[in-house]
This record gives sequence, structure tokens and C-alpha cells, in this order.
Amino acid sequence: MSVSEAIEAVKKISGGLVILRGSEQYDKITGSYFSELERELKPECFLVPNSASQVADIVKAIKPFALLSKVAICGFGQQATPAVANVRDSLTIHLRNLRGVKIDMERKIASVAAGEQMGNVYEAVNAAGLGVMGNRHSNGGIGGDALQGWGLSYFSYARGFVCDNVVNYEIVLSSGEIVNANAESNSDLWIALKGGGNNFGIVTRFDLSVFEQGQLWGGKLFYFQPSFNGQIQALVYYLRRPKADVDIHICVSLGYAAALGDIMCMNDVFCTRPEKPKALEPFVDIQPQIDQMKTLRVDSLKGFTDEAFSGALSNRVVKTSTTVKADTRILEYSVETYRASLEKLRGVGNLLFSMTFEPLAVSMMEQSIARGGNSLGLKPSNGPLVVVLFYTSWDNSNDDGVVYNVNKNLSTNYRYLNYASTHQNPIGSYGSESMMQLQAVSSKYDPEGFFQTAGTGPFKLST
Repeated sequence: MSVSEAIEAVKKISGGLVILRGSEQYDKITGSYFSELERELKPECFLVPNSASQVADIVKAIKPFALLSKVAICGFGQQATPAVANVRDSLTIHLRNLRGVKIDMERKIASVAAGEQMGNVYEAVNAAGLGVMGNRHSNGGIGGDALQGWGLSYFSYARGFVCDNVVNYEIVLSSGEIVNANAESNSDLWIALKGGGNNFGIVTRFDLSVFEQGQLWGGKLFYFQPSFNGQIQALVYYLRRPKADVDIHICVSLGYAAALGDIMCMNDVFCTRPEKPKALEPFVDIQPQIDQMKTLRVDSLKGFTDEAFSGALSNRVVKTSTTVKADTRILEYSVETYRASLEKLRGVGNLLFSMTFEPLAVSMMEQSIARGGNSLGLKPSNGPLVVVLFYTSWDNSNDDGVVYNVNKNLSTNYRYLNYASTHQNPIGSYGSESMMQLQAVSSKYDPEGFFQTAGTGPFKLST
């Protein structure tokens, strides 16, 4: 049995499901991936179903070839981690044709097909005067935040992680059965999917809670290195303040770009009300700052997410992260680690190297519990926490070794799956109790281990 036999089995369902190498459509799909590290993998073919039932047919057709073929699953292809949504010389099930957004105003739910782009989702909910939890750039999809990782949103401090706001998953199991996972039906699978990655099946639709939402206030501002320690102190003060304003969102970053030749600081701040709140004053009133680069304004959710990644380079990208206590000394040490790592990377061509502090407020973990739980293993007593994200972008594959070696030494402890590198074990960092529950769910819904043995990706469950 071989990959070619698996392809022939799918062709028997419909030849239109198979996109082979050498075709214009193959090249178009390959070019749609965010990172060059995903684009260069080059599967033998893309399988492009148009419905959940076709996904089920494909799974049943290729399952007999599981021992000799690997299968990647791609929603919209905007994650940076290599091999998380593509595979070399085997099969990639690409869900790009599963599109559509349907809003149920009575139930306050937006049903989002797995291949949909979040910009289209934001347009739909904005038109209805609603908001929805999702990623912070409109070019992305939904799977990476609602399934592959926890998902951080502008609304997270008040509503938890993106995955906490999925009220139902429509998922194709390894048997080919299409089931729904929610609080009433297959609830163990519902909880496992909230952070457990692609270990249980192929999600074809996400039903997300929506809520009334008007315009927001926020944007980006840029300032200089001497002010950064003060921003660390302000961040820790906010996170440890009782009854802090949860209608805001903060990211504090340091970044080096070879084109600039120096480190610049940036704050990405938002308020879900159309006004500048007092809680954000320490993060927006910094002086001196570069007024010409400031984008603070009142805008729609779609407008802010359009800005987030405008002009971003789609070259070689690695994300590495760790999660630490909201402690000034720990965050200052992270800055020292960043600076030392930058010195080792300065010879890398067209380097972009940044570090971002992304808060995990206690309110987020409380919301996780209130919304039915997830598989992340976080408790309110663990917080407040800060995700430390190291983002590296470069051009030349000759520099891969240097970049990978530096990133391997950057992180420890709890990891955010969306920001994890291939050498990390984010699911293992959820803790032994969560891991045992995830393994039990995998055994129940995928008893033959299809998604463990044939499914690609660096973040599988240990068995």
C-alpha cells in the first residue's frame, strides 16, 4: 500500500477532490500558507472536500493506508509551526472549500465553516451589531485558535480564551462518523477539543457564541527602549490589581528589524468600549513616542484586525513561547534573555526578532470554568500569568540552524500551543491530569489511533 493507492481511493469518490503536483491550483494552495516553512513541504497532493460528508468519505477512503501514508489537516494555513498543517510527499486534507458564516440571532451563535477566513466572520457579525471571539488578524482562520491552541482575542479578559467560546464542534471521527461535541452531547470530546489540537478528528464547523458589540478604541503606538521597564511594571500592576477593567486588551513588545538596525518598542492596546479607558493610560501616555506611527482610534473589530498583520512578510517564521508568573523580575529577566539571543542572531539576513508579553488575567481562567472547562490545565490560582512570545522571521534557509538553536534555549514551563515550536511539548505542559483525560478521549473516539499514527503535526498525545 502507498500514498498513490490512497490517492486513487479518493479519486473513486470524485476526481475533483484531488489536486496534484504540477497544477496551477496546487501552486495556488501552496502559496496560501503563511510561512515558507510550511510552503516548502510540498505534499503529494491536496485533498479538497466541499462538505463535511466529503471529509468523512475521504477519511474512510484513506484509512486503510494509514501505516504507509501521513495525513495533514489544514483549515486556512496561517499558523507558523512547520508541519502543523502540511506534510512532505504525502496527503494534506485542505478545508479551504468549507466556507460560510451563519448567524443565529435567537441563539446568539455564529456557525463558522472550518475553512473560513476570520475577516469574513468579522464582517458578518459587525453587520449584525455583534462581536465574536477570534484571532486578532483578519487573514487567519478559526481552527488555530478554537482547536489547535487556546486562542487569544481582544475580548479575552472578559470572555476567556477563544476555545472557551466554542459551544459546539461538528467533527468527523476516524470511523467517518460525523458527530457534534458540546456541553450536552459528547461533552468529554468537547472539552478535549478546547486546546487538544488535531488529535481527535477533523473539525468541519465551529459554533461560536456571539454578543452585542459596537465599535472599539485602540491601536498601536511605538516608543523607545528606556521606557520599557516602566511598561513591565505597569503590566504587572494591572494584572495584580483587584477588580481590574476586563474590557481592555494589552500586548507589550520589543522588536528588532534588520532594516532599522535597532530595537523598537510597541504597545498594542484595545478597549471594547469606543473610548480611551483609564486602565490603558500607562500604556498609551508614554513619552517620548513616535507620533507619526501611532494608530490609536475608534474603529470596528474588522478594521482593527485588518491592521494587525498588514504588510507582514511571509518568509521563514518560528514562534517559541513560555508562560510565566506576572512578576516584574521574571519579565525583566526575559528581556535580558531576548537581548542575549538577539546578539547570536545578528548575522541572520533580513532578521525580524521580537518578544511580546501577552497577559493571561485571572478573569480569563475564571471564564474558562464558567463556560464549561477546557483541556488547558489552567486554574485561577495559577494566575495571573504572562505568555512570553519570541517571534523570529528570516529569509535564507542557510540560517535555519542558527535560528533553531537560539529558539531551543528560549523557553521552559507552560507553553501556548499556537506559539509553540516543534521542539516543544505544549500539550504535555498542561499537566498529567489533563494529559490522561486527553488520552482517554482519544482512545474512546479514535480507538485505532488513526489521528495519532497517520495524523501529522508535532503536538501529538504520548501513548
